[in-house]
Amino acid sequence: MEFIKSLEAWFIVGSQHLYGPEALKQVETDAKEIVNYLNQQNPFVKIKLKPVATTPEEVFSVCKEANNQENCIDMIAWMHTFSPAKMWITGLQAFSKPLVQFHTQFNRHIPWNTIDMDYMNLHQTAHGDREFGFLVSHLRLPRTIVVGHWQDKSVIEKLDRWMRVAVAIYDHKQLKIARFGDNMRKVAVTEGDKVEAQRVFGYSVNGYGVYELAEAINAVSDDDVSKLLAEYDRLYQVEEALQANGSARESLAYSARIEVGLKTFLDNGGFKAFTDNFQNLNGIKQLPGLAVQRLMEQGYGFGGEGDWKTAALVRAVKVMVYQMVLHLWKIILMI
Repeated sequence: MEFIKSLEAWFIVGSQHLYGPEALKQVETDAKEIVNYLNQQNPFVKIKLKPVATTPEEVFSVCKEANNQENCIDMIAWMHTFSPAKMWITGLQAFSKPLVQFHTQFNRHIPWNTIDMDYMNLHQTAHGDREFGFLVSHLRLPRTIVVGHWQDKSVIEKLDRWMRVAVAIYDHKQLKIARFGDNMRKVAVTEGDKVEAQRVFGYSVNGYGVYELAEAINAVSDDDVSKLLAEYDRLYQVEEALQANGSARESLAYSARIEVGLKTFLDNGGFKAFTDNFQNLNGIKQLPGLAVQRLMEQGYGFGGEGDWKTAALVRAVKVMVYQMVLHLWKIILMI
């Protein structure tokens, strides 16, 4: 899951030139404070502030740049002031990644005793977001709406959940699934339209003969098997028969050989998910049970009996819950 560290969510602020350069400077300053604060909360991916968008050309440019930037997973749009929504049409129509409409106000409370027209001109999220929301709805564009003050824990949690979904979508667009053999014979649920799945979700399903996996397993060196066996002995409570010099040690050694060969095959092919089928083990002496469990622990998706849809779903869940336990503990400690 190291790829997650390089990803970014782009923070786009909408405004216009109507209020003058000083107001735009304040918009930029406020946006920097919000983004800095959100990044200090250890979000799932880093949030990157982009220049304030004030014209249709600037909106289109940043949307096009986001599409082309590999490590940009989504866009968080915030209307600090009133931002005429027609200037967003061309950019949003071209935008092809997940979108969050962030409905927040810079100040938590309205300063009733000092409020004036300058303040009202600058802090118009309620107006700007209504305009933006109407436009996105009119364009029938899917989006997620996050509402609340940017310092609220609930808002931070909602943004974090959305980032996890966005990263899973990003991963699916590049996901390759290795399918060893076909699906279990006469079973319907593991069938499906792989072409349509790639068109809609982005992942590709690639079929391989079991003999190709068997070749990779047979090519594993005895040294690599011994190293993995030592890891098993260190990490697990191994049954006496499977321990060194035990009567069934060779069975565990073959499980280790399967794991090394399977992981090598997947990594060399760039696969992050796979399926197998117990009705088709040509050239393999046992089911890859231990290998499957350990590879799933490492983040690979898996589906039994050729179920490539489950393999894709498991991979998505693995991505979304990455370091979730640690994250939840941090939230609990903040409460």
